[in-house]
Amino acid sequence: MTSPSNFRFPPVFSGKSLLEVFLRGWVFLAISVLLVVWALPHTIAARNIALFSGLLAAFGWLILRKPAVSWQMCWPSICLLLVPAWVLLHWYALSDLQAPQWEELNSTWLRTACVIILGTIAGWMLSWQPQQIVWIVIAISLLPTVSFGMYLQQVYLQHHWVLPGGMFYGAFKAAKFSMVYFVLCQVLVGFGLIYFAMKSWFLVFRAWVLVLGVSLVLIGMGDFLSTRGLNGVLISALGFLVCLGALLFYSLMPAGDATYSQGKRIKLAFLGFLAAAIIGAALYGFWAYDQRYEGKLSHLLGDIQISSQIEKNQSWVRQDPNIADPVDSSGRPVNASTYERVSWFMKGIELIGQHPWGNGISHQAFGYYMRAQFPKSTVLMTHSAWVDYTLGLGLPGLALIWSAIFGVLVRGLKLQTKVGKTSPLGFGVQVGANWAIPEIALWLILGMFCFWFIGEVSEREYLEQYFFLIALFSSCLGALIYRRSAH
Repeated sequence: MTSPSNFRFPPVFSGKSLLEVFLRGWVFLAISVLLVVWALPHTIAARNIALFSGLLAAFGWLILRKPAVSWQMCWPSICLLLVPAWVLLHWYALSDLQAPQWEELNSTWLRTACVIILGTIAGWMLSWQPQQIVWIVIAISLLPTVSFGMYLQQVYLQHHWVLPGGMFYGAFKAAKFSMVYFVLCQVLVGFGLIYFAMKSWFLVFRAWVLVLGVSLVLIGMGDFLSTRGLNGVLISALGFLVCLGALLFYSLMPAGDATYSQGKRIKLAFLGFLAAAIIGAALYGFWAYDQRYEGKLSHLLGDIQISSQIEKNQSWVRQDPNIADPVDSSGRPVNASTYERVSWFMKGIELIGQHPWGNGISHQAFGYYMRAQFPKSTVLMTHSAWVDYTLGLGLPGLALIWSAIFGVLVRGLKLQTKVGKTSPLGFGVQVGANWAIPEIALWLILGMFCFWFIGEVSEREYLEQYFFLIALFSSCLGALIYRRSAH
């Protein structure tokens, strides 16, 4: 028997485990900082400090933890890493713009390769501690929520929901497309939580998850109103329709399914339709604003048809101010924003057919092609991120990133299983063993995929952020699937 003088309490943490906890905490702190500062201008120093310190901490955690990893778990991240490798090969063998392309390789693509590695390792960490998704949700929602509070203050002071001073950017300074992009990330997270709450009817905290999801969406709607972000509203409306369809599906499950009893289906339908009514009212409010102040939506289809006739009217080239934009049959000029977006999209598609390998430039690749054909043109981007991306990186670059997105889709759908019933093990079990990560991943990655068709966000910080999120969620979902199959 051990004498009292020789007794020692067993160590709760060893030095190695404490270091591992510290490194993991530093990684999640670094990625939280990145998710905030990516949305702010003139933060390159903070971005680099967070990125490279987080990457060093991630490598340290990897050495200590030594997780079991296979190429099946990593193939989406491998596809992403092949994108900067393809850009390097393009620079060496195909480029006619070697100087600007090398500048991008030394900056944007170096950081992109680092965020892919950081996101992959952080995804493995997240799979072991899925509750850390809370910090990612907070980081994504921070600036949009602060901006919404600032907007409400201006509404109170000026007594107008549509501010007379024009667009209001809040914490995002003065960049509309940046604000719409990062606010939409919050809205998509909100839809993911709504979808999770609808299909996980038996959770004790389901109502709170639903309230949180609806709140994130409504805050985003307020931000879109303040900045006149029509493209963000269009993607939100699409998400609303998907959620409504899911609601009908889950509320109309066969009565013989014991998991969905009549009473539970009624409760689900009530909560779901209440959320749908609130979000639908917000979307209708934006529609009413557009009808009163801009009229884009009223003439959208007709304007698109006229704008697609790029050979008939070439005002879209923007090299001769004397050429007026086209008009419809009633003599009304088409909406300038719609005209530019559609015309440039059509021209971009034409150029992709002519240059399938791209010109190797991710920043304003369309402008290089336009100046080559129209020397006085001032056009820089098509305002469709996927078209701009493909004009720069070609069809190989597009195939690689779409393959990685497909990996997130497959893995997210594979993990779409019903969460077990509540147990005394605590909140972690009650919100599901995966903490809604598959739902958030699907909505966020696929929602941004849709937005990239109509948003001008295919460069620099937007490129880094999207590659990071794809790597993070693909590796996390892959690790969750691997451990599930192992058991």
